[in-house]
Amino acid sequence: MFDNATRGPTVARLLALALAAAVLASMVVAGVGVAAAQEDESETDLRVVHAVPDAPAVDVYVDGELVFENVSFGNESDYETVPTGTQNVTVTPANDSETVVFEEELDIENQTTVALGGELDEDGEDVRALARDDDAEPADNESAVRLAHLAPDAPAVDVTVNETGDVLFDDVEFGNATAYETVPEGEYTLEIRNATEDDDGEVVATVNVTVEGGEAYTAVATGYVDTEDAPADEPFSVEVSQDQTAADAE
Repeated sequence: MFDNATRGPTVARLLALALAAAVLASMVVAGVGVAAAQEDESETDLRVVHAVPDAPAVDVYVDGELVFENVSFGNESDYETVPTGTQNVTVTPANDSETVVFEEELDIENQTTVALGGELDEDGEDVRALARDDDAEPADNESAVRLAHLAPDAPAVDVTVNETGDVLFDDVEFGNATAYETVPEGEYTLEIRNATEDDDGEVVATVNVTVEGGEAYTAVATGYVDTEDAPADEPFSVEVSQDQTAADAE
């Protein structure tokens, strides 16, 4: 038998070990909870392109938070970090948070460009948004290019390469965006044509672009083909912006 002097320290040691185990277990559980919370709060990069020809500069809110300020027509914002998932995206005229010109739930799971197009109508808003992942993976000696058609009065368009006659994009209708196509890096003159079966329609605009290897670009068709009867004096044009690539998300 153990005497009382031996029993006392042994019990104390057992209690101390039990307490330490309980504390360690709680720390593990807490750590798992923190990791889960961090996973739930994952983030990605977002930017917006303003292609609404009759709209003023705009502010853009994501789930009620002002993320982009004073983005003017024909320009794109910088990329900003936002939470991933379904987000409420709200657009207002710059410095006028009470006037909403666009509001929609958009899925933003990966780095994304949201191109705002359409136009303001007499009774309110007719603005739409194209949200596309910036996930191109061009090789070092090629570039990725895509087209977003957001010119309100323009018909469907074909895009051909002046230097080669190659068809880059075929029959792209208003409100749509193409997937990325890859081209060798270099300088190009792109011809935007009224869409025809043979891709030989009238050239309504040209755009000179220089694309670099390993990079990605979005060309946005915007403005009015007929400015005489349009609500804004913004002629049809194609604005090109450089995108993040899949490599930027790593």
